[in-house]
Amino acid sequence: MTPQDGYRAFHAPRYRYLLNVVERHVPPGARILDVGLSPLTDILRRQLDRPIDTLGLEPQGREPQHFQFDLNALADPHAARPALPRYGLIVFAEVMEHLHTSPALPLAFFREHLVDGGILVVQTPNAASLGKRLKLLAGLNPYEMIREDRGNPGHFREYTARELRGLAARAGFTVVHLDRRFYFDARHADHAQDGGAGTPRPRLGALKNVVYSVLPPFLREGMTAVLRREPT
Repeated sequence: MTPQDGYRAFHAPRYRYLLNVVERHVPPGARILDVGLSPLTDILRRQLDRPIDTLGLEPQGREPQHFQFDLNALADPHAARPALPRYGLIVFAEVMEHLHTSPALPLAFFREHLVDGGILVVQTPNAASLGKRLKLLAGLNPYEMIREDRGNPGHFREYTARELRGLAARAGFTVVHLDRRFYFDARHADHAQDGGAGTPRPRLGALKNVVYSVLPPFLREGMTAVLRREPT
């Protein structure tokens, strides 16, 4: 299994879960933006059977409706913004933790590009999950060093559910739903801390899948928030 195959297998339950969230909340006929090109983009296009616009670091031209933009540039008031249309739903999944700027900026930016009643789906790791708490108790840093690869720097900052709710309110969103759960397959390697391929551990991973799925919500690995822009 290649590193890319391992990554897809590790994230497969998350993709299924996120697709279900999108299908439940997308307004009929709404235009959709997926932030950050990933296997999820193709899954959304295939399952929803509609064009999906994308935004990310990748050069423009690789995708028919792709906007090249570094969200960190939102901290610079003089930086040019992409000319995005308004969307009925924006997917902002597993991106926020990779930004070194305040997450309040992209949340406010996406709100500007949602129609009234539009939905922003935010997915990000839970900074207070059990694994991170145990590492801290053991005197270990639960977060990897920032990588030297600008295109894949790793996680700069993770957030708690309380922080995510506060950020959403500050950006002018109503929190429709916030869920914390383990939606990964630990039998497969995601990535090692150096950004390379991890080592699959089928037996240990199967045990983790069971244990992590029954933890209290505040100790689970992932968070997904459904945010709505209220009519003005």
